[in-house]
Amino acid sequence: MFDFHQKRKLRGIINSPYTQGTILAVALLIGWSAYVRYDIAMEMLARRELAEQQATALESHKQELEEKVEYLSSERGIEAEMRRQFDVALPGEQVVVIVDDDSETEIMPLSSSTNDEDSKWYQFWR
Repeated sequence: MFDFHQKRKLRGIINSPYTQGTILAVALLIGWSAYVRYDIAMEMLARRELAEQQATALESHKQELEEKVEYLSSERGIEAEMRRQFDVALPGEQVVVIVDDDSETEIMPLSSSTNDEDSKWYQFWR
């Protein structure tokens, strides 16, 4: 055991302002380091979640592309794509083109040469 004077000397060193300042500085450095590591860990967690979402989106896109490749690898898919892009038909087939029938509605041009005196007020809406 320490005798009384040795304990007193040890307490004097520990309780000195320089030693306490050094201990406080070390504690602040450790606290700052822990905060920085925590901040980095939270940032990495957010990045990981974003990367997982992107990976899920890429997986679904990959599945869609694989299905499209599989469809286009078949003869039916090739024929359908050729028909869609190039408007081709096999010999003996006829192509039917459906056109909107807009010719029923006749648009009359406005002319100022019509006789406005003979027209009635309700004929404006015709």
